[in-house]
Amino acid sequence: MKKHLLIVLLLLCINVSRSQSIKSVDSLNTEICKSLAQNKALNNEIRINTINNSHIAPYLAKFKDSIVQRKAFEQIFFRLQKNCNEFVALFPNKAPESSWSMQTEKPLDKISKEECNHFDKISKYYYIENDGNKVEVTLNDNLWIEKFSDDTFSKLHYKRKGNCEFELEFIESNNLSRKNLSIKGDKYLYKLYDEENETYSVYTKNEETYYIFKIAKQ
Repeated sequence: MKKHLLIVLLLLCINVSRSQSIKSVDSLNTEICKSLAQNKALNNEIRINTINNSHIAPYLAKFKDSIVQRKAFEQIFFRLQKNCNEFVALFPNKAPESSWSMQTEKPLDKISKEECNHFDKISKYYYIENDGNKVEVTLNDNLWIEKFSDDTFSKLHYKRKGNCEFELEFIESNNLSRKNLSIKGDKYLYKLYDEENETYSVYTKNEETYYIFKIAKQ
């Protein structure tokens, strides 16, 4: 009984510590994002050097262990990708086969209700990440499971909503990007706005920026 209680307390401490770490990183990233917005007129190399010297390096200097520093940097980098549009804009599409893009105008709906309803009747999809890597998606029993090119995975809860929208709720991942990007319970809303030959155009919105990509039947 004591052993089980100790395990529960240990897991609780780990979760609290991670939550505090995420809050600290997100607070830092708010300042980084403000700096990027203020320095928009400068070239990107100067902007990156500025946020590194003013924010990232001083934060990492708090940690003496190099492994802890690396993990903290990974959290900063991937949480910036999630929460800071100015940071994402520093890294435009590298792979020609990737369909990811950003825009400030809302995409026009060109999809029918029937096409929307057909979306979750398909169990196998794939999409191409910004770097050109293929992500395989299995949609089954309200679970959205992603398999990445390095054989890591992400598991999310899938919930269909009205108006051609669906919601993904993060459960777990062992992928470097995804496990730093999200914490359990984070929710993401997506909208289908076009369809052609079982390839769907999708967007998600962060503040006033729309992130657009395509997901296709395998």
